[in-house]
Amino acid sequence: MPVLLALMAVLPTLAGAEPGPAPTATLALTITDLAESGGTVYVAVYDDPAAFLDADAKRAGTKATVRGDRVTVRIPDLAPGRYAVAAYHDQNDNGRFDTGLFGIPLEGFGFTRDPSVVPARPTFADAAVTVTAPETRHTFRMRYAL
Repeated sequence: MPVLLALMAVLPTLAGAEPGPAPTATLALTITDLAESGGTVYVAVYDDPAAFLDADAKRAGTKATVRGDRVTVRIPDLAPGRYAVAAYHDQNDNGRFDTGLFGIPLEGFGFTRDPSVVPARPTFADAAVTVTAPETRHTFRMRYAL
């Protein structure tokens, strides 16, 4: 009975306690099928369907030096939710995604969930994955047009 009384005394203070910080998640990405070792892979994470593929509107981003046929990157401190990721392999390390005639990619690119890019570029919904705490892992491939 004394334990029950002690518990009853504590419960009202717990009910009024401030909530703790919201949990955050890490998105661990492995990008495979890199055509060559060297260069840099740039990764952009989006949480807004209307802003998908707008480089200025990405939620988070990172980059990794390529040493082999795959890279792994981690995007920490994301709120659990839906995100779409776009990446490109800057093979010549000039800091941009090179395209040729009619916008045809000259460097590798990829998206979470590996959506089709023909006849049009993928949408947020095509590439979106659900990220949960503490960590979500996802693998996708790099594609090369030429």
